[in-house]
Amino acid sequence: MIYRKTTKEILGESLHELAHSKNVDKITIREITENCEMSPGTFYHHFHDKYELIAWIYNYQMEDIFLDFCAGTEDWRQTLVDMITILDNDRSFYMNALKNTVGQNSFFQATHERSIELLTDMIKNTGSNVNYEVIFDAKFYLRGISYTILDWFFSGSDLTVEQLTDYLYRAMPEKLRPFLMQAEVNTDDCK
Repeated sequence: MIYRKTTKEILGESLHELAHSKNVDKITIREITENCEMSPGTFYHHFHDKYELIAWIYNYQMEDIFLDFCAGTEDWRQTLVDMITILDNDRSFYMNALKNTVGQNSFFQATHERSIELLTDMIKNTGSNVNYEVIFDAKFYLRGISYTILDWFFSGSDLTVEQLTDYLYRAMPEKLRPFLMQAEVNTDDCK
């Protein structure tokens, strides 16, 4: 079967290409659309602004990784490796996005909140004994993961992806272990 890229994917690739030579906050919608031979109207049909597109690029990849975890094809440790590797493999683009987006347009905030939403929704939908404390621990843990990865990303740390993953994995709160260490999560829990 031939895979055809979606309009969102094409717009994402266009922005990504432009970000190699320009700060993302300086890239215009017109530049994005001209680069991929689309109209600004097409862009606005799919995204509110370029900051939503920037977050979509990462979240699109992140959701696939999270769905693999939910389907039981990846364990939580590998899920962490995959999330960190996305950033590490495309460091220049993500550094650009992290450095040049702030406030309500913050790439970090948008992607961080989406990760929390994905995990807490999965936990809530398991039908297990989920209380406020479990959800609190999930949010706290993911916030810790996000800020630790951010620090690792900008500090020039010599930790490998695997070493960082080990630290993050061991920091998992006890109440989350039944949800994150089970062999398989029901795929319906991830929707």
